[in-house]
Amino acid sequence: MKKFYKYTATLFVITVLCSCASYAPKDNQLSVVLTNTQQAITNLAEKIPATGEDNLIQTFNKLQKKSVELIPALKVCNQKYALTPEYMATLKEAQKVLQRVDKDFDTISDKTFLLEAIFLDFDAKLTSITSSEKNDANTKIKVTVDSNEDEGYFVFGKLSYEKALDIKRFRFNRPTNSATQDFVPGYYLFWLEKEDLIGEPELHLIMNNGEEEEKKLVLKTPK
Repeated sequence: MKKFYKYTATLFVITVLCSCASYAPKDNQLSVVLTNTQQAITNLAEKIPATGEDNLIQTFNKLQKKSVELIPALKVCNQKYALTPEYMATLKEAQKVLQRVDKDFDTISDKTFLLEAIFLDFDAKLTSITSSEKNDANTKIKVTVDSNEDEGYFVFGKLSYEKALDIKRFRFNRPTNSATQDFVPGYYLFWLEKEDLIGEPELHLIMNNGEEEEKKLVLKTPK
């Protein structure tokens, strides 16, 4: 039975890694990002168990396992078609956050949230690769945002693990209720603004789960 499960798991990984369609040249930029990401995770693996914090340890273990699944898939896909700049940007930001958690380990208070956010981001990316018709890492998801009451609010967003940073990484081109934009799979924060009114950022998973490649969000209007 163990041999059967091992064979099945191996077959699944091979299927994912070999089914990417070839239509672009190899890009070495990804290997640098993934190497830095792996190194940060390796460093954290030496620090986190010593904290004795169960939630932090469990969250890190999930992230470490997910990275082992995602990184090989990204490497092989990137050999056959270069990941888009938008996709690479999210991977680079995840790398930077992991390096910051490693460097400032003793002073960062929201380590569990940051690692959970990156885990969910990685999970969304891997799920989207395995669920897309061509196992395409570059598949984008169309996000439509409505406001739950009035219209005419502008939609802003950033990566989930940028929660503590005072930045606006994304802005939808049109206000609600006609706001649409394409996103690479991941875990994001979105909120509404109009004049001096600023809504509370809301966390949302954006991914292709094999059933739909569009996501409709209804955000709370600021008061």
